[in-house]
Amino acid sequence: MIISFALEFDDEATLRKAVDKLWEKHEISGELEIRPLESGKWRLQVHSEKQLRDSTIDSLGGKRVKVRSAVTKI
Repeated sequence: MIISFALEFDDEATLRKAVDKLWEKHEISGELEIRPLESGKWRLQVHSEKQLRDSTIDSLGGKRVKVRSAVTKI
């Protein structure tokens, strides 16, 4: 099962710390997408093959946001 979520960060350095935590501490596998936003913030989208508790996601920092799926349900 894939778990997907997105977080927004005020700066790239804080985002990179969260990414390091996901890879090194939580040892997730899956896909991460990082991109700058027009507002100057940074977005991290995670599609993890490993289940993560909400408290783990919250500990990464950033603000949880909803994103539109690139896949449309037919």
